[in-house]
Amino acid sequence: MFESADNAGWSLGEGHTGEFPFQMRLRVVPQDFAREVFPKRLNVFWAMAAADEDGLPTHEELEALHRFEDRLIAAVEDAQAAMLVAVITGGGEREFVFQAGDPERFLRCVTEMPQEDERYPIEMTVADDPEWAFFDELSPGPAAGGPGPAH
Repeated sequence: MFESADNAGWSLGEGHTGEFPFQMRLRVVPQDFAREVFPKRLNVFWAMAAADEDGLPTHEELEALHRFEDRLIAAVEDAQAAMLVAVITGGGEREFVFQAGDPERFLRCVTEMPQEDERYPIEMTVADDPEWAFFDELSPGPAAGGPGPAH
């Protein structure tokens, strides 16, 4: 149905909110991708235990984030339960933005993935987003080479 996050194209960016710097990765989603298959948005927030003075991850935190992201992608994308579309890092947290079909299936995949000895420092939210409005708001659009809205 879609290429894994490891094989997908990504747009990279960084900016500043006025309070803190942030970094962002946006998946390049083909214009003809059937977005209606994934009408729910799941935002997974990781609260950093070790952020630097700018609110970005330290080396140790980055290793934990990479391990978690690899496991999360393997769990939900291999099962075609959801697609990671954006990753936003700043202010002492990392936000993983997924578009999913069935949030309960997504949660089952997360529950069944490998865990650490301590619970992951995450919180999740679910929202109806059949138009992928959140993603499109972040996206630079097709003119800038990004995914842009599907019509």
